[in-house]
Amino acid sequence: MKQIPALLLVALATFAGCAPPCNGRIESTVLYAKPSPAGGRNIYVDVTNTPALGRRTVLLWEGKEFGTFEHVVVIVDSKNKYAPNRKICFNAYEPVAAERGGQLEEADIPRIRVRD
Repeated sequence: MKQIPALLLVALATFAGCAPPCNGRIESTVLYAKPSPAGGRNIYVDVTNTPALGRRTVLLWEGKEFGTFEHVVVIVDSKNKYAPNRKICFNAYEPVAAERGGQLEEADIPRIRVRD
């Protein structure tokens, strides 16, 4: 994995002490989040214990390579429920179609919505 820019490391360290417990069968580590054209956020995660869910992907941040991750999934978070999380754990999800205005190079990354 390429080095994470210093600003992102500081942001991750800030949330380290505030992370809620991870309660769910499927665990994922938050890589970064971007505003969604449809509202809310698209949260890019690396699934740690269910590899078939994600896809090996080289992620870009502002046109520069952020890193290569083995099991990337985009969690569609229309209510900003997971905004402060470093980890997102869940048991159930549903696939989500690609959104209008999304980036073409990200069309092959699976998109899901976590069910409560």
